Amino acid sequence: MTRKQFRKRWESDADGGGITYEDIARCAIAWCVSQSPKTLPPPLVRYRVLKAAGTADCEEFNPANYNDDDE
Repeated sequence: MTRKQFRKRWESDADGGGITYEDIARCAIAWCVSQSPKTLPPPLVRYRVLKAAGTADCEEFNPANYNDDDE
């Protein structure tokens, strides 16, 4: 899947266009975001792929923005 295809699908609906973590992992490898995405925390890989695809909401998924005190 190209970055443009990923972005279009991700932004198509509230469920991320049905994109799975397997899709995200494959894109991470194909786009040189990570050589081994399954060895990293899934939220980090998701954020990096969303950022690489240029999605409008990628910063909402930035693990650096999570606050442990909000739980």
